[in-house]
Amino acid sequence: MAGPGDVFERSMSINAKFLPRLQAAVEQNALLRIGWTGSGEEVPKNGEIGLCPAMPEGARIRALGKLGSWTSSFGIGGSFDIEGEAGAFFGAYNQGSKLSASGYIGRCAGFMMQGGSITGQEGSGDDLGMFMSDGLITVKGDVGQRIGNGMTGGIIVVQGDVGSNAGCGMKGGMVIVEGRCPTPPQGTQLRPLTSKELKDINSMIENHGMTLSNDAFCLESNNTIEYHIDGSTVSSGDLSSIAITPMDEAPLIENHDVDTAALIHGADEDALPILLPLPVLPYVPDGSVLAVEANSTGRLSYIQTQPFLVEEQPRPIDVLHLNLRNLVNLPAYSSSVAGACLDFDSLPSMTDEELDGLLVVLRTLLTAEAPILTCQGISRIQAHHKRAVYHNIQVAVSRIEDGTGVPEAATLPIIGRSVKTNLEATETIAALEFGFTCDAHDIIVARCAGAQFVVTQPPVLEREDMEFWLQGLSIDMMRILRTLGLESIDQVQRAHLRALDYDTAAVSGLRMVGYERPLPHWFAR
Repeated sequence: MAGPGDVFERSMSINAKFLPRLQAAVEQNALLRIGWTGSGEEVPKNGEIGLCPAMPEGARIRALGKLGSWTSSFGIGGSFDIEGEAGAFFGAYNQGSKLSASGYIGRCAGFMMQGGSITGQEGSGDDLGMFMSDGLITVKGDVGQRIGNGMTGGIIVVQGDVGSNAGCGMKGGMVIVEGRCPTPPQGTQLRPLTSKELKDINSMIENHGMTLSNDAFCLESNNTIEYHIDGSTVSSGDLSSIAITPMDEAPLIENHDVDTAALIHGADEDALPILLPLPVLPYVPDGSVLAVEANSTGRLSYIQTQPFLVEEQPRPIDVLHLNLRNLVNLPAYSSSVAGACLDFDSLPSMTDEELDGLLVVLRTLLTAEAPILTCQGISRIQAHHKRAVYHNIQVAVSRIEDGTGVPEAATLPIIGRSVKTNLEATETIAALEFGFTCDAHDIIVARCAGAQFVVTQPPVLEREDMEFWLQGLSIDMMRILRTLGLESIDQVQRAHLRALDYDTAAVSGLRMVGYERPLPHWFAR
């Protein structure tokens, strides 16, 4: 399968050459141009993606052409003006930049916007201002469906018609419309503007070349009831109904060296991979709990050497978990992490072009060799693995607790078949995220099924207790491998697994203890 092509490489090249010049341009108050030669000849861009992320204060950029998705995202300040069109997620996670496009802007413009402004002169696509919390968006022309979807603050002004479900899920902010608007959904009300509001809005947008008439009206939330949904799904199950049995190898003697490490290779094949001393990537929300003072003996603790998956305050060895809420922190942490993991289940669905745009942003902000991981529910594993290979993702993590109710044991043949069908002979590896705290037995079972490592939450978040947990994992894992007669965890395979009861055999396809013929679940179709 062919992966991202010339557009991806052109976009990376532009960012690599262009962004280092920004700081000097800021100091000189100089305008940088994209789409013109040094002599001023027009060479319009055509579909370049992820350009100029995390634009700093004082930057001034002017672009010519039709730009693709995730243009000028994560901006902190400065201005970015396009003579032409902008693709999806234009100005996503904007915190203070002033952005404009003379043409059409794609869907999800201003996604998760927290400040600054965005201006479109010829309409926009669906979900304009989705989840924005502050800032100003102004659009001349018609916009698509679900304008202001889930917004909590800020102002959107449209001099044109809006599509269906305008203001759906609004909890705050205002959507001002001068054209036609279908009947808003439940929880959103439509009302005329007061004379003071009209005056204040016109004063605010006059610098954007807009003036509203008395016909303009306002969409805003009228919800009085808050619904709280716990998004966490923690399993009560485990893999204890599956046995790990030796084959022909004799057990290793006590204290025989055993290799339990797993590697996560980066985008650059020549770069050093992330070393997991144990094939587990523990998840903690705040990496500050992992801070360990220097040991007087010079001996490193388990926590000091084991990378973690964290959302905030990562260490240089950690992987940054990126979801809808904390993706905004990417520029702040990007230079100080070993890799990043995109949580597909928390982000809006994206086309291949839109995902490539976000990946260009990640590749631009992260170190060049940093691996990128993606995470998605086990029920979508086939599509997830194919997409990971297509986009040159290093690790595809499948989340077992995805709300579909798939039993833990049943996930083993699912991942085994998909790895064999989609990931063999590729650079992408598979991993599993469990909803329970794994022990050494669970990790080895997952490894036998085709997962190179597992993601799991430690049983506690106290540093000393996590240290003992990791130490126990190491001791137990080496004990199991010695019992199997194996010198490395790389040597485990599905043939080492047996079901301990009929129900487990039925859902997993594993042969029962005492039987020599597996059920057909593991065979790729």
